[in-house]
Amino acid sequence: METLIIAAGRGSRLDRRFYPKPLIPVLRLSLLERIILSSKLASINRFKIVVGYMAEIIIKKIGSGYKHDVHIDYIFNPDWERGNGISVYRAKDYFKENFILLMSDHLFDDSILRKLQQIDLEEDCCVLCVDYKLNSDHFNFYDATKVWVENGRVKRIGKHLEQFNAIDAGMFLCSPVIFDALGESISQEEYSLSAGNQVLSNWGKLKILDISDHFWIDVDDKESLRKAKKMLMKRAMAIKQSLFGKKVKFWFIDRDGRYELTGVVTEHIVAENCLTVQDDKKGLKYYLGIDRIQVIQ
Repeated sequence: METLIIAAGRGSRLDRRFYPKPLIPVLRLSLLERIILSSKLASINRFKIVVGYMAEIIIKKIGSGYKHDVHIDYIFNPDWERGNGISVYRAKDYFKENFILLMSDHLFDDSILRKLQQIDLEEDCCVLCVDYKLNSDHFNFYDATKVWVENGRVKRIGKHLEQFNAIDAGMFLCSPVIFDALGESISQEEYSLSAGNQVLSNWGKLKILDISDHFWIDVDDKESLRKAKKMLMKRAMAIKQSLFGKKVKFWFIDRDGRYELTGVVTEHIVAENCLTVQDDKKGLKYYLGIDRIQVIQ
């Protein structure tokens, strides 16, 4: 299944003078790279990324996806300042089947995307991931998009709801009906994605997936960036400990192409996103991202 990532806005609360918010580093990897790699762990390898603010810098940094063994196309939104609904609507001509929709500042566990892909989506419906744990500290409560859910469907959605029972986690399984809903909201001069989702809700076409027990975080300001780094470090250490001594298949790319080898995860474990593998044949050690390793025994 193909994935659409929205990376067109400025993100003023985490604005940097020389590079845009999607490229802000979070422990060696940018936000956008982390989203791509988490998606890849869920067997997603084709992406379309909507860019706007500092588009050239994002395209130059992320590239075609070759470095991460995925394929990336870019969609330019010249009206990125009007709202994120416009950015999603720009992709209308590129998606005729169901797809995953992600934000460029929401980090998450790949298991969420696996669950989304397993949903047998009703015709002309969409699914929004929600978190019922309203007291969690992995989102800015006052700025978060609130949701009122009844019988597994969204009834109301928006940042300023007075009555709500869940938080919008910014991950979706969409059918092309999302573009019809956004067209309706945009015609009413409502340019946010939430406005389009409210139209879907009015039509009875926005269902939910409860991800309250899964890792995700909205990296929206300096405090949430600090929390994200702490949470990711804790998760990475647990993964590394579980892989120590395991025999794995791994891959890497150099200027001559892609190589696949087998080896053992050694005791020399370094950095948040990486560990060291010694291959079986030559005894060479490789410093690899966790996303490039598959346990085989």
